[in-house]
Amino acid sequence: MPVNTLDSFAIIPTGKALCAEIRGVDFAEPVPYDVRDAILKAWAEHLVLLFRGMSLDDDQLLRATEYFGGQQEAGSRGYFMRAGFKPGETKSVSVQPGISVVTNLDDDGNLQNFAKAFGNLPLKWHSDNSYVEVPPTGSLLHALVVPIDGGGETSFNNQYLAYETLSAEMKTAIEGKHIRHDGHRSTTGTLRPTMELPQTRDDITGPVHPIVRINPLTGKRALYLGRHYEFPSSHIVELNDEDSEALLVPLWAHATQDHLMWTHDGWTAGDLLLWDNRCTMHARTPIDHTQPRVMHRALIKGDPVISPWD
Repeated sequence: MPVNTLDSFAIIPTGKALCAEIRGVDFAEPVPYDVRDAILKAWAEHLVLLFRGMSLDDDQLLRATEYFGGQQEAGSRGYFMRAGFKPGETKSVSVQPGISVVTNLDDDGNLQNFAKAFGNLPLKWHSDNSYVEVPPTGSLLHALVVPIDGGGETSFNNQYLAYETLSAEMKTAIEGKHIRHDGHRSTTGTLRPTMELPQTRDDITGPVHPIVRINPLTGKRALYLGRHYEFPSSHIVELNDEDSEALLVPLWAHATQDHLMWTHDGWTAGDLLLWDNRCTMHARTPIDHTQPRVMHRALIKGDPVISPWD
């Protein structure tokens, strides 16, 4: 059966709190409007979509972002360029601004020691690029090389349900409140180039976003926590230091409960994951540093964050 037709299009839900596999679509070929609309509808319902068997070059991966709003340059790229790195000199600054290379190989293609490689370390729960003023709407992650039983399982959680299942007292406590998001550190917690460890909240210069945001695709409310580092990073601006942490700690515990989660624990080369950064968070387990892992990510152009109380 031909791909990229409504007859070939199929949705297979995971049965978990989020995610469905989509079959009958190939982003290497043009996707007509009716199929694109079916993908958007499935995305709105399931938050994370899995496509298998994709063989895409970077141009095709970037073209796929156009079906969902266009591409956006990763915020981390700017840190490396301000540190003097040029496009193509390092995997951290790819030749194409819209592509991020996620790998445990060094710039010469050699495997890196576990402790020294961002590509091997576990990633904390986070929403991509929450530390920029207009975060990306979504992300596309394409697997090129994956280890065999070598870790890198990627988990997602449903932040619509996280908000909906908050107690009435907690919903009242967060009403009207905002988090300042810290970009000093990567998702592994390591400092970015040229950055120094923040000592006070005045050292945090990232944007302020509401703790709850509205997804314009669905009109629904979702918790929006970004990422949680040791204080003073990512604090609630309306509260003092102690009260900020006292509220954030139980919020994070609630938002990352197992029943809100789905895990992609069977990565194969050609897998493509699409997720909505406005209503999900994700995390990754460590990678076996003796096996290569190479993935390319493209971010989908973001919309200004919509607050439910502005």
